[in-house]
Amino acid sequence: MSDLKARYLELQEQLREWEHAYYVLAEPKVSDAEYDRWFQELVDLEDGHPQWVTAESPSQRVGAPLPEGSKFERVAHAVPMISIESLFGNAEVEDFDARVRKMLAVETEREAQYVCEPKWDGVSASLIYEDGVFVRGVSRGDGTEGEDLTRNLRAVRGVPLKLRNADSAAAGAGDSPLGVPSLLEVRGEVMIRLDDFEATNEKMLEAGDMPFANPRNATAGTLKRLDPAVVESRKLRLMCWEVVRCEFSGGDSSANQAPFETHTEAMQAAKAWGFVTTPYRAMVSDAAGMIAFHDDLEAKRDDVAFEMDGVVVKVDSLELRRLLGSRARTPRWACAHKFAPREETTQLLAIDIQVGRTGRLTPRARLEPVGLGGVTVQYATLHNANYISSLDIRLNDRVVVRRAGDVIPQIVGPVVSARTGKEEKFVWPTTCPSCETDAVERGEYRYCVNIECPAQMQRRVMHLASREALKIEGLGEKAVVQFAEAGLLQKIEDLFRLDFAKVEALERWGEKSTSGLKDQIEAAKTPELPRFLYGLGIPEVGLETSRAVCAKYRSLEGVLAVADLSDEEGMASLVEIDGVGEEVAKSLLSFFRAKENRHAVERMVELGVHPQAMEDQVLEQREGITGKTFVLTGSLNRPRPEYKALLESLGAKVVGSVSKKTDYLVAGEKAGSKLAKAEELSVKVLDEIALRTLLGD
Repeated sequence: MSDLKARYLELQEQLREWEHAYYVLAEPKVSDAEYDRWFQELVDLEDGHPQWVTAESPSQRVGAPLPEGSKFERVAHAVPMISIESLFGNAEVEDFDARVRKMLAVETEREAQYVCEPKWDGVSASLIYEDGVFVRGVSRGDGTEGEDLTRNLRAVRGVPLKLRNADSAAAGAGDSPLGVPSLLEVRGEVMIRLDDFEATNEKMLEAGDMPFANPRNATAGTLKRLDPAVVESRKLRLMCWEVVRCEFSGGDSSANQAPFETHTEAMQAAKAWGFVTTPYRAMVSDAAGMIAFHDDLEAKRDDVAFEMDGVVVKVDSLELRRLLGSRARTPRWACAHKFAPREETTQLLAIDIQVGRTGRLTPRARLEPVGLGGVTVQYATLHNANYISSLDIRLNDRVVVRRAGDVIPQIVGPVVSARTGKEEKFVWPTTCPSCETDAVERGEYRYCVNIECPAQMQRRVMHLASREALKIEGLGEKAVVQFAEAGLLQKIEDLFRLDFAKVEALERWGEKSTSGLKDQIEAAKTPELPRFLYGLGIPEVGLETSRAVCAKYRSLEGVLAVADLSDEEGMASLVEIDGVGEEVAKSLLSFFRAKENRHAVERMVELGVHPQAMEDQVLEQREGITGKTFVLTGSLNRPRPEYKALLESLGAKVVGSVSKKTDYLVAGEKAGSKLAKAEELSVKVLDEIALRTLLGD
C-alpha cells in the first residue's frame, strides 16, 4: 500500500471518529476548522484517485439530487413496523402491566422487567447494514412497506455509514467479541433539534417560504426532498431505539434472537456500533416504576433538545416478548404512555354526524379554527352520545379542545362560566343521516346496520378489497371513488359484477390494467372463509375473531345458521367461542339478521363468491382429539387461538399448564420450561407438523 493510500485511509478513519464523538457522544474532540481541513484533504485525494472512493467515505454522505418529478421507490419491510398501543392515564398503564403478568403466568414462571425510554416525536425509519456498511434506509410507511429514503438518510447525522468495530458490544452476550454483523437492521427516529427547527423556520421566512408547523412536520418534509444537500443543511439527527435483525457470517440470528437476550444488551451493541441511543432510560419491574419514569421525564419535557410526546415501555427480555406475541397491529409487550396534551379553548359551531365504514354514527365537532401545537384545528372528535351528555356539551359552547396524545383533536369539556344563555342542547338523530335507516343502539354507540347505506358503501368496498380481506390489488380508494362516481358501484356486491368495458373506458384505465383487475376480482371469489367474514366489516369483528368463529361453524352456511337461532340460542352458541363476548355476539347476530345485509351476502354468492369452508376434513378426525387435554407452547406458524378453536371444536380441552392430566404438549420453537416438564411427566410431545397431521391437515 502506498503512503498516499495509507494517508487516505487514515483520514477516513479519523473523520469518522470525530463525527462519532461530535454527533453520538456529544463530546467534540477538534474544532470545526480542523475538521474542515482534514475533510478537504480527503476530498482532494478522492478527486485525484476516484477509484479509492467507497460508499462509507465521509465525503459520500451527500449525493447528487434526484431529478425533478422522481418518486421514492416502495420497499417491503422484512420485519413489519407495527404500531404501539397508546395509553393516556395511570390506570391504563396498570392494566397493561396486569395483562402482561396474566399472559406470562400461563406460559412461564419468569416475571417481566420493563425498559422505559422516551417516545420521540419524529419520523421512524429502518436502516439496513451489510458487512458493516449502510446499504438501505426505509421509512415506516404503512408498516408493511415504506419508501426507500437511503439517499436522504445518508445525510442524517447519527447514521453511521460504516459500523464501528464492536469488540465488546453487548455485556452478557457471551465471552467472545461480537465484531461487526454480516446483516444488521435497526429502527430509529429521525428528528430535528428544537433550536435547529427554529433556525430552519427563520431561514424559510427570510426566503418568503411558508414555515413548518412543528418539528415533526419539518423532519417529514425534509426527508421527502429530492436533494440530500437540503437534508444535511437542516441538521437532522437519528436516535436508534430497536435492533430487529442481526446476523453473523457462519450463523443466523433471526429477528430479536441471539446474540442478545434482552433489549438492553441490543442497545448496548447498537451504541458500540456507532448509533446514538437515548440518554434517558430506566429499568423497572412494575406499573409504579413506569409511572414514576413517565412523570419525571414529563417534568423535563421542555428542557430536552428534541420533541417527545410520551414514554415507550417495553418488556426487556426478547424471549418473553416472543411468548407474549402481537395483535394484528400492536405488540402485547410494549405500550406508549403519552404525556398530557396541549390544550386551547374555542367556540363549538356545530355537531355533525359521520357514518363510518362499520355503520357507526360518530359525532364530530365543528369548531372556530384554533392553533394547537403548531396545527390549525377546525374539527374534533366527541366520541359518542354518552360523552356529549355526560359532559353536558352544548351547541355554541366555549369548549376546551386538545390534541389527544398531541395528535387527534378532541373536546375535553365546556367552559361553563363562559355561557351566555344562547347555548342549545344537542339532540341525537334517531335515523342514519345518509340513508335514514333507524339507528340501532349498541353499548355506548349507535349504528346504521344497512350494508347498502351510501355513506358506508365506498369504505366497505375498500375494506372488502383490503389485504387482510380479499386482497384485490389495484382496487384502492381512488379506483373505488371513481367507479362509484361513474355509477359502476352502488352496492357492495356490485364489485363482483363490474362492467369491465365501462371500466376500461374510464380515465387512467386501459386494457392491461382492466384485465389485471378482472383477474384479481375473479381470484377473490374463492377466499378463505375468515377473510370473507372479516371483509364484511361487521362491527367488533376483527380477523382473529373471524378465524375463531369460522373454526367453529366451518362454512358460510354454518355462520348464517347461527343468526336463524333464537336470541338465547344464538348468544349461547357464540359466547362459547374463545374471544367472543356478549358485545361481539350481539354485533354478529344483528348484522346477519338485518335483511339488507343478508340479501347482500346472498347476492355475492349468486355472483360466484364461494368462501372456502375451513378444513372440512378435520371434522372426521376426532379420534385422538375428542376428550383429550392439550397444552400449546413455543412459537407456532399459525396463531394459537386458531389452533385452540380448532381443537375445542373437536371436543378437546386446551389448558395453559402441563400436568399429569395433560395428554399432548404441542411444542413450537423456543418451547422452554413446559417442554421440560412434559418430558419429566412423560407427556406425549407433538411438533406442529404432528398436530396438523392429527387435525387431518
